[in-house]
Amino acid sequence: MTVKTQITFRDFLMFHLKNSLVRFIIYPIIISVFLSINLYNAENDSSEFLRLITICVLIFFVFMIVRTYFSLKNIFYSNKQVQEAISYTFTNENVYTKGETFEGDFTWNTVYKVKENKDWFLIYQSAQVMNMVQKKYFAEDQILELRNIIKSNNVKAKLRND
Repeated sequence: MTVKTQITFRDFLMFHLKNSLVRFIIYPIIISVFLSINLYNAENDSSEFLRLITICVLIFFVFMIVRTYFSLKNIFYSNKQVQEAISYTFTNENVYTKGETFEGDFTWNTVYKVKENKDWFLIYQSAQVMNMVQKKYFAEDQILELRNIIKSNNVKAKLRND
């Protein structure tokens, strides 16, 4: 089974924003707790403190989004291979990848893990290195076929049931 894909910057950005949502929620909570502890210790006026927390959390939130956007833009545009049209051929034994400037393959028994979410198959070759394969390029029967290939190779995987 062969699937031809191409990741756009928008796809790349949305993937990372969705997967960083926890970070966007947890960090402002940590800042709020830290500021609350300072208020408790200083015993300041609470209305002034709430205003301060709100401003700090909003500034931090905007900073995180802007920083993430520019970091991801730099990562995406500095890696030409990510931007290329990539053809993935999935067999029972191997995954073949072919881009405009590269080609390679790896066996299923070397795959660290596979995660499937609503829009992507993430095929991890190690804890930090993954192939991002968008599901929008698959036909419905190809998605089922890939799931079966992954299961039959006993790859550690979190697959959807839909």
